Amino acid sequence: MKSSTRTAALVTGAVVVLLAPVAALRAWSEPADPRITVGAAAPAALLPGDVRDQAGRVIANAVWTGLVSHDPATGATVNAAAASVTSPDRRVWTVRLRPGATFQDGSPVTSTSFTGAWTATVREGWAGAHLFTGVARVKGARQGAPGMAGLKVKDDLTFEVTLDRPLGGFPALLGDPAFFPLPDGVLTSRDWSSYARRPVGNGPFEVASRSAREIVLRPRSGKGRSVAVKVMPDAKAQYSAAAKGELDVATRVPPGRHESMEADFGDRHRAVPGRDVTYLAFPAWVDRLASPTVRSALSMAIDRSAVTEGALGHQYSPADSLVAPGIRFGHREGQCRLCVHDSKAAVAALSDAGGLTGPLNLWYEAGRGDDAWVKAVAEQLRGELKLDARPRPVTGLRKALADRVVDGPFVVHTTAAYPAPVAALTPLLEAGTGFDDAYATGLVADAEKAATPGDGVIPARLAESAMLRDMPAMPLWSAHDHLVWSERVRGVTAGAFTGLRLDRLKLE
Repeated sequence: MKSSTRTAALVTGAVVVLLAPVAALRAWSEPADPRITVGAAAPAALLPGDVRDQAGRVIANAVWTGLVSHDPATGATVNAAAASVTSPDRRVWTVRLRPGATFQDGSPVTSTSFTGAWTATVREGWAGAHLFTGVARVKGARQGAPGMAGLKVKDDLTFEVTLDRPLGGFPALLGDPAFFPLPDGVLTSRDWSSYARRPVGNGPFEVASRSAREIVLRPRSGKGRSVAVKVMPDAKAQYSAAAKGELDVATRVPPGRHESMEADFGDRHRAVPGRDVTYLAFPAWVDRLASPTVRSALSMAIDRSAVTEGALGHQYSPADSLVAPGIRFGHREGQCRLCVHDSKAAVAALSDAGGLTGPLNLWYEAGRGDDAWVKAVAEQLRGELKLDARPRPVTGLRKALADRVVDGPFVVHTTAAYPAPVAALTPLLEAGTGFDDAYATGLVADAEKAATPGDGVIPARLAESAMLRDMPAMPLWSAHDHLVWSERVRGVTAGAFTGLRLDRLKLE
């Protein structure tokens, strides 16, 4: 072999020898799956106006950018797609968009992208329709109606929204997926089923692929990791996969592992306070339950912790106020002193009120999944107060209330539509109790039309205190989310109104 050839061969061999350890090191350091993986139940829908569950909300908040967003830590509302949302009277609102925004297909985000999407949500009767008809009360909003008189497009970047009455929380409400925009293509074609299979949004992530096993979202910027939302409805499977490092974030924790999260994950776990609250409410037309003292006795007789840790499998937290703990802005802990389990005080209060005789029916909607905990509460009332408490499932509870057939406490589930204390109180006034105290209802109205979110806190707190005194509904517990995550993931952030923030997840 010639000297030059031999030298080249030696140099080539040296390069191979040098590169081999580098390649081996890279292979060793790179994760088997370079994507960030998140376990979740399959979303019921990916149309933002039809989002019905937490998985859909999480994905929607990654694929779309709403007019506003909510800070998970403080609950504060900040402008996002909107440059401003203003009103002189909290009834007629002017929305101005940031210029230059586009959907992931390159089409522009305009005023019609929002007004057209909102109109479609109400016209098609999607899950978010009630936010327009019953919460915002946009002028002319009726489910199935072809349009809304309260929506007026001024120009490509400006539109006006007129409500039936003043609502200071309207800007905060705009963070819900029901208020997200849709591109002109689908608004024109109305081919909702095709669009929902692989939707196009205006947010930081786009849907790269979708199958029965996973939904893959890739960063629109081309930088950063893709996120694979694995369809894993089983909490045990999620938890086990995260513990083994096979899944980066689990969004469900099985009841049997609640007490071992600290041992299994150290500080890599979190309970996220929710915006849902379950109550037992009292029909105003039932005289024997009209006394606040009787209601207080029933409330103190219920051991909320025993039910949340037993029948409810650690997926709920005992309530200590009428306002859900996930409403960070304006929420106060420990407002319901009568929610603390106190057997002796409960017995004494019921005795002072003259007692209760005869059956005490606990009414609830059949088929909703409340059977186990209602049975547990009935057993507690029988044991603590010697009452003949009986679960009373019914199909059509709302109608039974309207017909005044309900003769005992009944179950109420509420979800705050936006992060403000009044958003938790308003649904209670509409729950069918017949409660009409002018002082409390007036304060709720004052909180709704307050000029600023801060101005609405004080009347809402006063209303809460008044309602806890009369107790038309006793708070029982609030749902919360659980998160556990692997050692390689960072930036796990979540809130009651956003769910897990996929855009903040990073790998070590």
